[in-house]
Amino acid sequence: MARRNDMEGPHHREVVLEIEHIKVIRKRAKTNLRFCRDCNRTTDFISVAGAADLFSTSPLEVFEFTQSNVCHFQVGSEQTILLCLPDLLTAMGKRMKGTVKLIGESNL
Repeated sequence: MARRNDMEGPHHREVVLEIEHIKVIRKRAKTNLRFCRDCNRTTDFISVAGAADLFSTSPLEVFEFTQSNVCHFQVGSEQTILLCLPDLLTAMGKRMKGTVKLIGESNL
């Protein structure tokens, strides 16, 4: 039987365990199908107020987020700002370092 050298002392390691919890939240919102020039396809557009309701935040916070992340938008009737929802979700996913997507959308 091999004898351990007592001069070495015990071997200890520290292990770091990271557990990621996935939370699925489903909410509904009214959108408008429009052609997004930046995406070069027809996508869902949502108003700033609609996005704020969807993400449980204020319209100002949504607007500031879209401006700082250069999200795609259009100006609708009555000068309403409409946000390209797929682009908004992509920006949110990058900020959150996770996945935020529409159910049924495979390319977000």
